[in-house]
Amino acid sequence: MNTTRIHIIGLLMALATFLWTSCSDDKLYRSNELGSRLEEMGDFKLSSFTLEKGIWEIADTIQQIKIHLKSHTDDSTRAYDAAVLHSESNPSYSIYIPKTDEIPDSDYDLTAFLMDGTKLGTKLKVTFRDEMLHTIMASTVQYDLEGEGTAEKPYLIGSQEDFSMLEYGLSRYDTIAHAAGLYFRQTADFEAPRRSDVYDGRYTQGESFAGIYDGDGKSITIAYLGAQAESDTTVGLFSTLYDGAQINNLTLKANIQGIKKSGGALAGSSQGNVTLTNVTVSGSITDCDEYIGAFIGYATGKLTANQCRLFASVHAKNYAGGLVGYMENGMLTVTDFSNLQENSMPFLFTVHAGNRGTGGIIGGIMKGGCAFKDITLQHSIEKEDSGLKVIYAGADRAGGLVGEMTLNEASSLNNINVWAPVRSEQKDAGGLVGTATLTAPLSVSNCTFASLVKSNEKAAGFFGYLKCDNHLNLADTNQVVQVNNGYLNVEANKYAGGMFGYVYGDIKTSGLCLININVTATSNFAGGIIGELEHGTLETKNFSLDNDMQVYGNDAAGGLVGYANSSTIKGDIGDLNFSSIPSPDSFKSNYSGKVSSPGADGKGTSMGGLVGYALHSHLDHLCFTGSVFGSDRVGGIVGHIRGTASITHCVNNANIVENSTNTCTGGIAGKVDFTDSTYTHMINYGNIAGMEQTGGIFGYIGLETSTTHNLNIQYAVNAGEVSGSQNVGGCVGRLYDDMNDVEHKISYCANYGKVSNSGNGNLGGILGQGDSKKMVVMNSANHGEIAGGSNGASQVGGIAGRMGKDPGGVTIGNNMELAYCCNRGNISSDNVDSHVGGILGYQEEGNDYDENHWMTHDCYNSGSITSDQKSDNGGIVGCVDSYSEVVRCINIGKVSPNGNGVVGTRKSSAIWHHHDLYYLDGTGGGWCAESFSDSEKKSTSTFNNFDFSGKGVWIIDSDNSKNNGFPYLRDCPFQSIYQ
Repeated sequence: MNTTRIHIIGLLMALATFLWTSCSDDKLYRSNELGSRLEEMGDFKLSSFTLEKGIWEIADTIQQIKIHLKSHTDDSTRAYDAAVLHSESNPSYSIYIPKTDEIPDSDYDLTAFLMDGTKLGTKLKVTFRDEMLHTIMASTVQYDLEGEGTAEKPYLIGSQEDFSMLEYGLSRYDTIAHAAGLYFRQTADFEAPRRSDVYDGRYTQGESFAGIYDGDGKSITIAYLGAQAESDTTVGLFSTLYDGAQINNLTLKANIQGIKKSGGALAGSSQGNVTLTNVTVSGSITDCDEYIGAFIGYATGKLTANQCRLFASVHAKNYAGGLVGYMENGMLTVTDFSNLQENSMPFLFTVHAGNRGTGGIIGGIMKGGCAFKDITLQHSIEKEDSGLKVIYAGADRAGGLVGEMTLNEASSLNNINVWAPVRSEQKDAGGLVGTATLTAPLSVSNCTFASLVKSNEKAAGFFGYLKCDNHLNLADTNQVVQVNNGYLNVEANKYAGGMFGYVYGDIKTSGLCLININVTATSNFAGGIIGELEHGTLETKNFSLDNDMQVYGNDAAGGLVGYANSSTIKGDIGDLNFSSIPSPDSFKSNYSGKVSSPGADGKGTSMGGLVGYALHSHLDHLCFTGSVFGSDRVGGIVGHIRGTASITHCVNNANIVENSTNTCTGGIAGKVDFTDSTYTHMINYGNIAGMEQTGGIFGYIGLETSTTHNLNIQYAVNAGEVSGSQNVGGCVGRLYDDMNDVEHKISYCANYGKVSNSGNGNLGGILGQGDSKKMVVMNSANHGEIAGGSNGASQVGGIAGRMGKDPGGVTIGNNMELAYCCNRGNISSDNVDSHVGGILGYQEEGNDYDENHWMTHDCYNSGSITSDQKSDNGGIVGCVDSYSEVVRCINIGKVSPNGNGVVGTRKSSAIWHHHDLYYLDGTGGGWCAESFSDSEKKSTSTFNNFDFSGKGVWIIDSDNSKNNGFPYLRDCPFQSIYQ
């Protein structure tokens, strides 16, 4: 660059005064429309112009300055002295140009200096024509720093004094542009100008900035000691970062305390499009109030952080973040953020909110969006250190990434690793997010949480609280798993989940979700995936839960979901069509771990292998293969299900479903309280060990108050061993209601396992006790051993133990119906006072005036009755009550050592009506029945009033393939389907 340096003698004030108060005698004089003029005076040409007051701040005592003109044509610089004429309006300036020199026509950068070299604040982009100022095209602030503020020649900052000059320029000359478009580069480490002085009470927040600052790998130490006065707001190295600001390659060493609102080591706030690249914050920011971040306190607009590192502690009352305290109406983009040092070892960081809102990245983000990628936050703990506060909220909303988010813009979390404990004392703690409300899509992909999450309510590996409105998508691979030797657990008083504490809405997965974390709710609602799901659908096909997982809760605990409220849980095991009994190993398990109560097995209530408690919910195509322990309402699929609900195509292949204390234990559901329900296509292979009211499918079924809906159970199959006390059934332990006009029907069901009780109850291959006025069991079969215990008299039957409502006295009424069923299993009781029947143990009062219903009819037994009771056993029914009716039944099983071939005995003084009953010669006594020989079994004439028509009830086994040549039932599919 050519530089023409013109040296001139200092001007006298009188000379300048003369210039503006009199006309020159020289011949040269020109002017232009801008008001500029050119005159001769002595050896000089005077080029004069006027500028608005404030462009250059010059004291009234200053009469002379220097002017530099840098040509845009040839990059040369010309320097002149100039006189200053102050006035009440705008000041004027006169450039002294030697007559031997000339200002060529061109565009110039015009810069002014005091005579001691101090640069005045504003640089002008101007045009000179005829050596006069012709046009002012633009103005930019000039800083009294080495450099020119360009990308090639940035302003250089190498000391606290230099940074003070930057702040001086920002505060005095650049209050509008805030250095926008200007470049600065740091050349040395230094301590920032004091942000507070406790001795003289001066508090400074820093200046606003919109330029490009390159730390060049250097550091700034920043100290602030506030008293949380109203003035302690928007505190940081800069007060506010405005649109266009870029901060690069800088380390901030913070020692900051007492900010009232909006503070961070880098800036109190940011607005517009702001970018941080390779910025590190170390040290501490503590004892602050709200909106406090390690980097920035409060943000709006678009904030982007790349390759930033957190080596600091951040403590505030509300909304504290490892990057930003609080953001609203903006988009936060974070890439490659961690607490890892250059040697890849983690640096201990802490982010605390004394009240609410703390996150490893941000305390709260509202009405905006986020894009987080390649983030790692690590601080491994052992179980003994579980009380350590790393990411912590004294009240609620703590998240490994975000304490609280309300997103209305499409957002994403990608390749996130949070291996640090997250805690909140009251509620909403999540390994990724404490609480989230989504009204726009959020994609979560390749995220891992591997540490402790703990809260009083709503704690989970990913989201403590989530209201997603169908906007969450889990993509690629997400996992809550052990990745180091640290402590891994989810703990809460209630609403604890492997991935979600509480969810309102649907959970969608397009990728794989791996979960291997123990979940504990010391009170209720613990789930391997979700603590509580409300008004949503969980599709489980892409969730893989580890075999060693354990879910603990004292109430409503499940391998997948603790509490399903008006929701749907869907698996993908495929339809159960029961053309044969499928292999138990042919189903993909949704959960194979353990569900129990914390501290000791067998104390929890509403304990389910997959769902603890379901209200108005639907469970579909699910499979459980783990272990469940509880004290009341214990089930392989669900512990307790109520209301308008359904269970369809579900499989329990549990190691054990056990209730050793109280009531309601089932292979599928422990307790069912139904309103309008569908229960179909279910199978249990597991061992069911319960107490009162235990069933291979359902332990207890009860009608919800004031409902008139009928219950319909179809295609329920038990293939496991079922044991309990009192009322026990291969499919249903007990069904109860006292409504007159509600009909309950169990049909197309089967039992293949041993069913036993300890005695003093009702025991059956399909139903233990049907305690209902309109109880129907049809088209069902038993193949398993039914064995009553010695501890009190039981009513024992191959299909049902006891059916019908006891009205008291001798009463005619529509009570029970048992039809189109068969038993092939051995039936017995170790108590001599029991009533034992091949089909039904005890039949309550009925209606002998109805020729079609409310009786036992069209059934057969081929199983053996192997025990001896005081009253006669029966090949079909053990004992009948008044107005009972038994018709069109066949017994071919041996009743030994003695008993009757069809009806064993009757209640004293009972009024009864039985007919068309047949038993094979030698199988038992002939009370109310006719015997037939083996040679007569294939003749339809042997069996009076039996319907052998083309679409009738009975079929002759002409080729001995279905029932050893004896008649069999047309519509009882499980009679010939064996395990």
